[in-house]
Parts: sequence; structure tokens; C-alpha cells
Amino acid sequence: MNPAALKAKLEDAKLRLSRAESVMEQALRTIDVGALQEKSMISAALGSALAEMKAARQDLLALEKVIADE
Repeated sequence: MNPAALKAKLEDAKLRLSRAESVMEQALRTIDVGALQEKSMISAALGSALAEMKAARQDLLALEKVIADE
């Protein structure tokens, strides 16, 4: 894959991550389910997924920097 195509894929991945993060953050703020235990389980799962997405974003940014420096 040529550098331009790789950069385009990185930009697309960053955009998709950003959108997903926004949706998940909003869901965490507005979660409204019946049982408290269920709410805690859903919040924990969303929180974990959000943390993983943020880590992936950092990896993408680091990779983009390496590519830009070459």
C-alpha cells in the first residue's frame, strides 16, 4: 500500500473512532435503563469500550506521526 493510501486509511479510521467515541460518551451520560445492576453492567461495558477506543486513537496518532516523519 502506498503512503497516500495508508494516510487516507488512517484518516478514515481516526474519523470513525472520533464519531464512535462521541456516541459512546453520550450514551454513558444519558443511559436510562430500569435496574440499577443492569445500568452498572452497561456503564462498565461502555466505559471499557471507550477506553479501548481512546487507546486505539493514540496508536493511530503515533503511527501517523511515524509516517509523517519518514
